[in-house]
Amino acid sequence: MRTLKRGFRSFRRHPLSNLIVILLLFICLTFSLSMLAVKLAADSQTEEVKQRVGNYGEIRSSSSFQMAMFEQERGRSEAERSREARTMTEEEELEERTRTLVPEELTDDFSREPGIVTYDKVLSTGITVPDITNTELESILSLAKGQGQGDGMMGGVTANTFYFEGNTDGASASDFMLGSKVLIDGTFYTYADYLEANPVVLIEKYHAEDNELQVGDTVTALISGESGKDAEVELEIVGIYETVVAEGQAESGGFASFNPAGNKFFTPLSVVQELNNTPGYVELGSYYFDNVDYTAELQETFTNDYADEDRYEFVTDYTEYEVISDPLEKVGKTSVIGLVGALGACALIILLAMAIIIGGRTRELGVLKAIGATDRQVITQYAVEVICICLVSIILAMGATAIISQSIGDWLLTESEVTETQAEEEAGTPQAMVSRFMERNLYKEGGQFVLTESDTEEAELNVVYQGNLLLYGMLILVGISLLGMAVPVIWITRLRPARVLSME
Repeated sequence: MRTLKRGFRSFRRHPLSNLIVILLLFICLTFSLSMLAVKLAADSQTEEVKQRVGNYGEIRSSSSFQMAMFEQERGRSEAERSREARTMTEEEELEERTRTLVPEELTDDFSREPGIVTYDKVLSTGITVPDITNTELESILSLAKGQGQGDGMMGGVTANTFYFEGNTDGASASDFMLGSKVLIDGTFYTYADYLEANPVVLIEKYHAEDNELQVGDTVTALISGESGKDAEVELEIVGIYETVVAEGQAESGGFASFNPAGNKFFTPLSVVQELNNTPGYVELGSYYFDNVDYTAELQETFTNDYADEDRYEFVTDYTEYEVISDPLEKVGKTSVIGLVGALGACALIILLAMAIIIGGRTRELGVLKAIGATDRQVITQYAVEVICICLVSIILAMGATAIISQSIGDWLLTESEVTETQAEEEAGTPQAMVSRFMERNLYKEGGQFVLTESDTEEAELNVVYQGNLLLYGMLILVGISLLGMAVPVIWITRLRPARVLSME
C-alpha cells in the first residue's frame, strides 16, 4: 500500500513534466480514438446498407435484344409489316406479342436458386376500357392531332386506353410498397386472386370520382387483338387508392385534376396476361435475396443457365450499393491508417517520456534501492505513475472524441466523395446519357424508364459513441501502460545502487 501511495505522490510531485506528457498523449489518443469511432461507425453502417441495398434483382428482356429488334423493324417498310401480319398463324402472333416479354416459367425456375428469399412477377400494358375516358390522355391526343401528328404517332392509343399493372399480390406492388400510393377504401387483391385469375381491380381516387365509380362497381376491359363479346372482361372494383403526389398537389392548391398517375389500374397478373393476350409471359421477375453477398453468384448463375444468348438480362441494384458503400469503405480504410499512425505516436511518446523521466531520477532510484526497496516495489511505484498519466490522458481523450469524432468522420467522407468526381464527369458524357435514357428503373423503385435524373440515396456517416469504444479505450490504456513500463523495468532491474551513490 505504501508503494502505491509513493506512486501517487511521485505523480503529484512532478506536475510540469507529467502535464507535458499528458498533453501529448491526449492529442494522439484523441485522434486515435476518433479514428476508431469513425471505423466502427463506417463498418456498422456498411452492414446496415447490405441489408437494404444490393439484395434486389430482376429478370427482363435485355436492352441489347430490344435494340436489335428496333434496328430490324426500322429497316422494314409499313407494307412489309402489314403483309406479314396478314399471313401470321396464331402461334406466330403470340411469338410477335411476346418478343420483349419473359416466359413465366423461367422466372419461376430462377426463384428456386439458393439465396432468393421472395419474388414477384409483373406485367404492365395499355388496355382499352371503352366505358370510361382517360381525360389526361385525351388532352395529349388532341394536342398531337392539332399538331398534325395523327393517331399513327401514338401507336394505336386512344382516349379509352389505360395503363394496367399486374402482379401476384396487390399489397406488394412497388407503388404501394414505396408509399407513393395508399389504399383508402376496399381491399387489395390477393395471391389467391392471382392463382384463380379473379377479375378484380384497384383504381385511383380522383379517377373514381370523375367517373362516379366506387367499390363494388364494375368496368369493362377489352382483350387486346380480340373482338366481339368474347373480348370483353368485366372487372370488379375491390379497392380505391390515393396517389400521394396528387393529394399533395390538391392540398397545396395545385392542379389536382391533372393526375396522370390516376390512370393506372392494378389487377392480378393473370388478369393482365389475359387482357394483353399473352398467357404465360411477364414483363419481369422481381427478386429479393438474403444480402448483397449473393449478387455475384446469382448473376453468374443467370448468365450461364437462363440468359438464352443474351435475350434476357438479370439486373440488380448492386451499383446503388456501391455508390453508398464505397465512400463508407474508403472512410473505414483511411481511419485504420490514421488509427495505426496515432497509436504508433502514442507508443513513441510514452517510451521517450519514460526514458527522460527515469533518466532524470537515477539518484532517487539508487537511494530507494539502497535503503532496502526491492525491484518489485520500485517498479510498482513507477507503474502507478505511468497508469495515472495514461488514465488522465485517455479520460480527457474520450471526452474530446465524443465532441470531434463526427466532424472528423464528415471530413473523411467528404474527401472520399471528392475522389468520385472523375466517374461523375464520365457519367456526363453523351454516351453515358444515352445509356441512362435507355435504362429502365428497377421495379422496386416504382418506375419504368429513366427520363430524368432520379434521386439516389447518399452515403451518410453517423458517428455515435458506441459502448464498445469504451472497451477499446481500456485496452489501449492497458497497452500503453504496459509499454510505458518497459523502460522503468529495464532501467530499474539493471541499476546498481552502489554505483549510483558513488557518482555523487
